[in-house]
Amino acid sequence: MDVLTLVLLFLIIVMGMTVPNMQFISLIGGIIMATYIFGAREDHRPPAPAGGIKVRPIVVQRRYVGPDSIYPQEMKMRVNPAWDSRPWFEQASAAAGQFAGFVANTGKPSRPKD
Repeated sequence: MDVLTLVLLFLIIVMGMTVPNMQFISLIGGIIMATYIFGAREDHRPPAPAGGIKVRPIVVQRRYVGPDSIYPQEMKMRVNPAWDSRPWFEQASAAAGQFAGFVANTGKPSRPKD
């Protein structure tokens, strides 16, 4: 058992008894201290055998035959920056909103262009 843990729990119990209207803290601290004292025990398992535990490796008899990687060395990706998958009415309302923001900002763009 750890002595510092017991001291901390004892101080919690004392604090609960001395501070007015905080007796429930001493009750909770006492319950925790009792469970700690009766629950924290040394491990009394029998020691391992003299030879120790034997671990046998798994030996695989066959080799992997196949490509080193399923991914190609070089990948090409084509990106169209003007591509937009939204429906036409959402694109139109976005354009109207950008125009309204442009007018509200008196000609200054509302956000930097990418």
